[in-house]
Amino acid sequence: MTEQEIKREIRQLKKLKLKCRAGTKERINLGRQIKDLKKQLPDNTTIEPEKIEIIAEILKTEKISIFDEQYYNKFSIGELKFYLKKSKERNKT
Repeated sequence: MTEQEIKREIRQLKKLKLKCRAGTKERINLGRQIKDLKKQLPDNTTIEPEKIEIIAEILKTEKISIFDEQYYNKFSIGELKFYLKKSKERNKT
């Protein structure tokens, strides 16, 4: 199953779980199924090596950095390069 399919299945199970009464066996089983599916999702906390350099430059150029590496990790390399370019342009003026 792809990441999207797993997320879709988790959403469907969460909807079913909310319809069940608290403490029922069905709700407990649905909770366990959701946990198992979440374990199958890839770990998004690791930063790709190509992104590390770009993210480091972005963090240097930002005057006020309220975000960290984990925030910027969710963007593609092309988006990060574009943002870095725009950030450098803003700081020149």
